[in-house]
Amino acid sequence: MMPETIYAAGGKNILRVSGGIIESVWTPGSFVDVDDARDAMKATERICQGQRMPMLSVMADVEISAAARYEFAKSSDVSAIAVLGSSAVDRVVAAATSRDTQYPHEFFTSRTDAVEWLKGLIDAPEIPGMADQEPAARTP
Repeated sequence: MMPETIYAAGGKNILRVSGGIIESVWTPGSFVDVDDARDAMKATERICQGQRMPMLSVMADVEISAAARYEFAKSSDVSAIAVLGSSAVDRVVAAATSRDTQYPHEFFTSRTDAVEWLKGLIDAPEIPGMADQEPAARTP
C-alpha cells in the first residue's frame, strides 16, 4: 500500500499519489539544494515502491541549484515528469533540469494540460515501465 502523503526536504516538498500519478508540490519561494533534491528523491522512491510512475512536479517560484538539477535528472523512479510552473523563469529552470533526463520531461503552465499529458503516457505501452502502472492507474 502506498503512503498517503510524504513530506521531504524539511517540509518544502509534499508528495502524494493521485490517479497513478505522483504529485510533488514545492513551497513557492523555496531554494532547493542538493540535499533537498536527494531527500525528495528518497521520498519518491518510497512512494513508487519499486515501480516507475509519472510525476506532476509543481515548482512555481522555486529556485533549484545546479547540483540539485543534476541530482533530479538521475531519478530512476519516475517514468515521465510534467513540470507545472507559472513564469518564464520557471520554464528556464525546468528546461535546465530536463537536459540530462532519460525520460519524457515537459513544462506546463496549465495543471489540466500537464495531467492530461501524463495520463496519455500512462496509456502508451511503448514507454518502458509504464505498462506495469496501468492497473494501478485504473484502480478507483
